[in-house]
Amino acid sequence: MKTEDELDAEIAKLFDEVTTTKVDMVNGKPRISDQATIDQMEREEAARRMEEACGLFLTREREFQRIAQHPRVVTDPQMNALWWDRLEAVYVAEKAVQRLFMGPQSTVADNKLYTRFRKLLLDGSKLRADA
Repeated sequence: MKTEDELDAEIAKLFDEVTTTKVDMVNGKPRISDQATIDQMEREEAARRMEEACGLFLTREREFQRIAQHPRVVTDPQMNALWWDRLEAVYVAEKAVQRLFMGPQSTVADNKLYTRFRKLLLDGSKLRADA
């Protein structure tokens, strides 16, 4: 077992070492070679895309609900056409959220989880992880 003085000497030695890091530039940007950094950046980008898609979906859903509650939505052709346009916008926005959430190959379990997520999203509830 090392004494406290020996441990202190080792720690001091670590701080005395000089390490240099060479940063390669590719197209004017630093090249990232650390896989953990790359994974972290991809997770952050995926989270940003999901947040953006969810925000757009909620905006389109609110627009649709506002038009759907209008009293002339069935009788006025212009309002009816607007209703259909807003319905399509909701579909496109929700499909983007669904693809980001489930990926290209969805399962029944993924669909169940997505419907729970969608309900929480529309209700404005806080999302919690089930432990």
